[in-house]
Order: sequence, then structure tokens, then C-alpha cells
Amino acid sequence: MEKIKKKILILGGTGFIGSHLLKKCSNLGWDVTCASLSLPTKNKRVKKVKYCKVDLTNYYSVKKKLRTPFNYVVNLAGYINHSNSKKDYKKIMKEHFYSVKNLIKIIPRGNLERFVQIGSSDEYGLEKAPQSEKIRLSPRSSYSLAKARTAKFLKKIYQKEKYPYAIARLFLTYGPGQGKNRFIPQIIYGCLRDKKFPTTSGKQIRDFCYIDDTVSAIILILTRKKAIGEVFNVATGIPVKIKKIINLINKIVGKGEPDFNKRKLRTGENEILYADVKKIKKKLNWKAKTNLFKGIKKTINSYK
Repeated sequence: MEKIKKKILILGGTGFIGSHLLKKCSNLGWDVTCASLSLPTKNKRVKKVKYCKVDLTNYYSVKKKLRTPFNYVVNLAGYINHSNSKKDYKKIMKEHFYSVKNLIKIIPRGNLERFVQIGSSDEYGLEKAPQSEKIRLSPRSSYSLAKARTAKFLKKIYQKEKYPYAIARLFLTYGPGQGKNRFIPQIIYGCLRDKKFPTTSGKQIRDFCYIDDTVSAIILILTRKKAIGEVFNVATGIPVKIKKIINLINKIVGKGEPDFNKRKLRTGENEILYADVKKIKKKLNWKAKTNLFKGIKKTINSYK
């Protein structure tokens, strides 16, 4: 008897993490649908993946395009936006909170085994490191507030209706294909241009997780029953100074000159943000496998 293919919907599948995830799911033989605000160019399409254009903030757009039953749903949609302006607040809340409400109302629940919401380490705000899933959320931006409200909403419907959700709360994921506006690509391009370029002091401490490891964690959260109703930090658990990353990239590229202390830190930024990863190790037997040097080198080679 032929094995039934698992059907997965990846929201925001044309983005950095989403594009890596849909390739992995396609390679696993799953039936993959990608929903995003825009369709990818022909050269960026993955064979056998179904693409559809959907505005998740529009109830009728979601209802028209996403009424098909799925076994798995991963929500990577919505832009990272740290703005605290009143003008952006409504837009951010619609993208990251109300869109999830639309999805939960419309996507059929009969075959649904897991709805994985992608959270952010920013939800922890200024709480002391290492940040664990047990500590209270202290969002300090519209973006982190929308993520935290979504987490609270999902927990509520799980408790009330046993809705099969789980949250992958990501720290800093990096790797090939990441947008040029993100930290590591900015430093790589700065070095590759072989010019002096401005950076912060580099004293901030962060937790960097390679894309392949992030994807493997999401797959486990999707497929393990133990993950239902849980929140998991997805990170290495290893604190690294930003300055170390800048110097490492500079050394591997072999050119360029980072000019430290020329950029200000983001207002309200937690200077020490790295994960307590005991829960995901214990419950799902997962840990990141790619060391920083190897991951950075692969990323640099991809941008070259």
C-alpha cells in the first residue's frame, strides 16, 4: 500500500528560513504548499512545491486560498520590524497577530497534527540571560509584543480546545540566502568590498544558530507529539560577542576593515541575549550541530 504523503503549508516560504524549510520538506517527500505575499522568480522556485499568493491579514484572501486540509502548518510570515512608531503598530499587529487568528479560523482542523508558530527571542525583552521558556515575556517593541500576544492566544486555545500548536522561539539564525539587511550578511559584504565600514562597539552578546540546525529543530517540533502545547528555544545556547563574529568574518574573508564604535546600539536592546536550551535537548533530544567557524565559512562562500 502506498504511503500517504504528509501535507505541509509553509507561510512565508519565500523568505530566508522558509525557503530552506520547504526544500527540506520537499526532500522528505512531503506535499509542500508555500503561501506568501509575492511569488518567487522562476529561478528560485523549488520543484514540486505549490506556490500561492496570499495576504494573511485579509480574512477573505485566506479563506479563498487556504481552505485545503493540511497535516502541518508553519507560520514564518511577517517581516521583522523593530519600529515603535504608532504608524507601524497596527501594521505589525495585523501581520503577526491578527493573521494567525485568520489562519486558525479558516484552516481545517480535521487532519491538522501541528501548527508551528515561529516566535522570537525579542519576546524576552530585557530579562536576564540565559533566557529560558519559563521566564515571563517582557516585549519592548511592537514586533515582540505581537509575537508575545500570539503565543498567549495559542496557549489559550490549546487549553480550551486542545488546538495542536507549538512555538519555535528562534534566536539568531544565519546562513546562505539571508537578506543583505541582516547583521552577518552586512559584515560579509562590508569585508568583501575591501573598504572601511562602520559597526557598533560589538560588545553585545548573542546566540547564533546555523540555518540547517534551525530547520532540523522545526521538523522535530512539527513531528513529535511531545511538542504539542509547548514553547521551545531554538538556538545553540552558546553566548558569543558580536565583535568576535565581526573579527571572524574579517579573518576568513581576508580583507575589509571594520570600524568599531561608529554605530549606536538599538534603543531598548538587551545587550546579553542567549538561550537556555535544556528544554529542547531533554524533550526532543535536539541540539545544534554546526559550529560557528564552519557555519560562517559556508555562509561567506555562498555570498562570494
